[in-house]
Amino acid sequence: MASRIVMDTLADFSPSLLRSSENLGGDHSEQPSFLLTTMAEQAHAAVRAYADRHPSFYGMGTTLVMAHLMALPAPRLLVLNVGDSRAYLVREGRITQLTRDHTLVDDYVREGRLTAEQAARHPDRHVLTRAIGLESVLQSDLVPVDVFIGDVVLLCSDGLTKMLPDERIEEIAHSHRDNPPLVTQALIQAALDNGGIDNITVVACAMTGLPDQGNIH
Repeated sequence: MASRIVMDTLADFSPSLLRSSENLGGDHSEQPSFLLTTMAEQAHAAVRAYADRHPSFYGMGTTLVMAHLMALPAPRLLVLNVGDSRAYLVREGRITQLTRDHTLVDDYVREGRLTAEQAARHPDRHVLTRAIGLESVLQSDLVPVDVFIGDVVLLCSDGLTKMLPDERIEEIAHSHRDNPPLVTQALIQAALDNGGIDNITVVACAMTGLPDQGNIH
């Protein structure tokens, strides 16, 4: 339910984000950044309002990762995330995680209390420190990323990353980099083949040319 409310809210606000980008000239990211953050905050408020009206849904929440491509002189992607849904960039066969997980064990790794290997096996590895709908004030990360022809951008839920290591995600995304629908299908199937214990959501975007101002939808 939380995920559906978030998606419906984002769909309502996305035309405003697209119009703002079309009306901007030059290297201006302030308005899209503001609108992307506002969209997440509105989705957060909608989830909390629904839970207030329906006590049986008290405490529900969800994670979020979304991206917006700006047609600038050098194309740039704005990525926003809350929780442990991730964005990846696959460039020349190498994968980079663009977002950071808002989880308890990820905090422990950054603080030096756990190694990455220990975190991967920790019983609390999926305990979230941020989520849409939980705290009264939403905290999100916003990351700008320059993109180039040949890049593949992946947005995914933890249903994928629980099942596949980054190396396997990299291999599949790079091997099908010219066919984004095939990337999503192959990744989902690989995750299912490995157990598929959670919902698996994947969006793949390939940069096949430089976008112009009218080609950012």
